[in-house]
Amino acid sequence: MGKKVKSIYPEYYNEFKCIGGSCEDSCCIGWDIDIDKVTFRKYYKVQDLEMKRMFQKNVHNNEESFSDDVDYGKVKLKDDKRCPFLDCNNYCVIHSKLGEDYLSNVCTCFPRITNLVDGCYERSLDVACPEAARILLLNEEGIKFKESEEEIGKHILSNQVDTKSKELSNSLAKYFKEIRKVCIKIIQNRKLELTERLFVLGEFINNLEDESESNFNNIEKFINNYDINRTQGFYEKNSLYFMLQIDFFKKMVSLLNIDKEVDSDLFKEYTKQIIDSFNLNREDADNRTYIEVFEEYNKEFLDKYTYIFENYLVNFIYNNMFPFNEKESIFDGYIMLLMRYSFIRFYLVGKYIKERNDSKEEIVRFIQVFSKTIEHHRSYLTKSIRYIKEKEFDNIEFAKTLL
Repeated sequence: MGKKVKSIYPEYYNEFKCIGGSCEDSCCIGWDIDIDKVTFRKYYKVQDLEMKRMFQKNVHNNEESFSDDVDYGKVKLKDDKRCPFLDCNNYCVIHSKLGEDYLSNVCTCFPRITNLVDGCYERSLDVACPEAARILLLNEEGIKFKESEEEIGKHILSNQVDTKSKELSNSLAKYFKEIRKVCIKIIQNRKLELTERLFVLGEFINNLEDESESNFNNIEKFINNYDINRTQGFYEKNSLYFMLQIDFFKKMVSLLNIDKEVDSDLFKEYTKQIIDSFNLNREDADNRTYIEVFEEYNKEFLDKYTYIFENYLVNFIYNNMFPFNEKESIFDGYIMLLMRYSFIRFYLVGKYIKERNDSKEEIVRFIQVFSKTIEHHRSYLTKSIRYIKEKEFDNIEFAKTLL
């Protein structure tokens, strides 16, 4: 029996079971597939001659490996980006012929995410998986967390931090858990509209950085006493911001380089829809004509299904070590979170212009496809934050235009 460890996870975590060949967007199609060193060596020792030939043909050393536990080797995908170990029904022949023990760390773990914070294993699911997306996003009551001591089995550590370490004694990361707790509390504060919550989150992060620079010894008190309902007199809706968003996201779409750097046919289809809907290829397009449809979509769908977007944000905050998920500053973490949310809404409004309808199932489907494309893109997020900083958009005033 393995060692039991302290673990924290959302209540939805244990509901997940891989649906295998029934999955409409298999993680075995369209992605690079990494093989850890232990599994790699097991493949070359198998006795089954058919499987041995398949491994020799399709599994190779990865010269650009960054970790023996993750990507020591790689699977050579077929021309259509399918894993060669998928059968005609999209089931894994490694699993069916050799058993789960022969799956690589990556194949075993996805969509499970594991972080280690102060000796506690924090587990959650990646919304890039369709089944995981349905389980975590469609929970109308919101995401709640549980704590237990148990064996956690095979896992890959995505991030780890020791907030009590000497290296962090003069860093905001010393208060990582307290900061993240307030961030989640803000996003789950249903007394406010979601845009108001996102504004409060930005104000909190912005003020936290200022307090850190001016009076670091007061940080703990600042965090504990922060008023999460603090919007009156600070935030007002402005429909004209929707016009500015169209110009901004026109650039964001161009950075994606859809034709060359995106494999998902469905995401390409979504992108074609929004390019047509917003006339992004026309220099003389009048963005004012779209204000009404943004407001209509917010009223008809976003307000009705706020819990879906709330769950998306909370899950992201929890499993991405927010707001420390960007290198330079915690405000960068906030602006990139806001960019993701606003980009999702922008695409959904573009779809709505074409289809004049939406549903919670379609919203979840899009968020899943968006996440699988954007979060696992090799360079897009890096290019995005670089562009935002070059244009000096990394401030609370620009953040308001994305709300």
